[in-house]
Amino acid sequence: MHNRKDCRDGWKIAVAGECMLNRTFSMHEEPEFRGIKDILSCADVCYGHLEMNFSDFTACPSRGNWIGSYLQADPEVAKDLRWLGIDVMSLANNHSYDFGAPGLLDTIRHCQEADLVTAGTGRDLEAAREPGYWEGKAGRVALISTATGNGPDEWANLAKGTMAARPGINPLRIKMRFKLPHKEAEELRSIGKNLGILRVPGAKIEGNTPIGLDEGEFRLFMPSDQSKKGIGVFCEAEEFGIESECDPLDLEGNLRSVTEAQKLSDFVMVAHHFNLAEGKRGDVPPSFAVKFAHDAIDAGADVYFGHGWHKTLGVEIYKGKPIFYGLGNFFAQSQFIRRIPYDSYETWGHDMGQLINLRPSDEPLHPGLDRAQATWWSSALIRLEYDRQKQIKKITFHPVELGRDVTKEAPITRYTGSYAEGRPMLATGENARNILERFQELSKPFGTEIKIDGDLGYWGE
Repeated sequence: MHNRKDCRDGWKIAVAGECMLNRTFSMHEEPEFRGIKDILSCADVCYGHLEMNFSDFTACPSRGNWIGSYLQADPEVAKDLRWLGIDVMSLANNHSYDFGAPGLLDTIRHCQEADLVTAGTGRDLEAAREPGYWEGKAGRVALISTATGNGPDEWANLAKGTMAARPGINPLRIKMRFKLPHKEAEELRSIGKNLGILRVPGAKIEGNTPIGLDEGEFRLFMPSDQSKKGIGVFCEAEEFGIESECDPLDLEGNLRSVTEAQKLSDFVMVAHHFNLAEGKRGDVPPSFAVKFAHDAIDAGADVYFGHGWHKTLGVEIYKGKPIFYGLGNFFAQSQFIRRIPYDSYETWGHDMGQLINLRPSDEPLHPGLDRAQATWWSSALIRLEYDRQKQIKKITFHPVELGRDVTKEAPITRYTGSYAEGRPMLATGENARNILERFQELSKPFGTEIKIDGDLGYWGE
């Protein structure tokens, strides 16, 4: 058990980022690592995002043609997360269904057995969307977890009559429009018409019904889109651009969970995993994430955690409540996954005639390892301090590195075999400053001023 403080004078929250981990770690004793445990354990409650499945390696992969890693680890790792001080974890992400419903349900069970409170996945939509509740001396904390970017077969749904529900993730689907100037829009329409793949509202074309298109929109119907709704929507505009909006049904359902959590708990967290971007993944959060973050706080959330791009993004203070658009990686250990399915080797272009000789160490196999990038291997532990009215008073950033220098070249500094260790350590010196300056620069457009003092960053008092 952790020695939690009475928080009648306000909440103290510790925040960790994305956990892609598959090695136990509680035996390590370096001061830079034990310091992380001290920071997490001294808070009233600690949050982290789990981007991993826990199972006994018997579940089958649920998909093929998948560039992403198939994330799976021994359940003992879940116990070490609890040892480290983490109390609540969001589970909704684009890897939740790597091993189908069996893997998803196993992960929930193993987290529960490790005394971790979770949210975001479940045996039906109601279970996936409901808040997870953590009970502590300081009060009751609620967590709502949702994900944007999963395939339709990964969305949890509800039972209908004698038809069973589908286990899955709590979705926050979006509609994305690709805006084109008149000339380019006409050219694309012409290409689509000549290829026989143009779809417009109201058209009755054998083999496809253009559901999900509004007036003025069109799409190109690719063969792989058979029986799918509204993928790749184009519209005419004055200039090029991409815009996105949340699905009204999902937005309403998630905000209803936030309102419920506000009524039934003392502190409400909202976690949103998005692997989609409006174009390339830059350093600016997509508009649908900004919209949902604001709506969530308007509905009663006390903090919003965004993740999915595996790098830190800016911080916004909205109506006295913090919004973190990108927490970044807290553990990065996909390089140590013990068992790799056939599909990964095929997708990454290995010689399938030599399948029996292929091993988990044969590169390339995992995104994030195919190039050195400092943002993948660094983030920060974040400590939040609220007043009695749950308005944010102070934010402290404790930078962490995962075994590579936080520079453009990102050389490995802590090895396991031939790879970076991927375990967090408190960063110092140039590494700390580079991490903090990134937070500082990306938060400025939101009007958030982060100050740097030595190896720490601060906002507020």
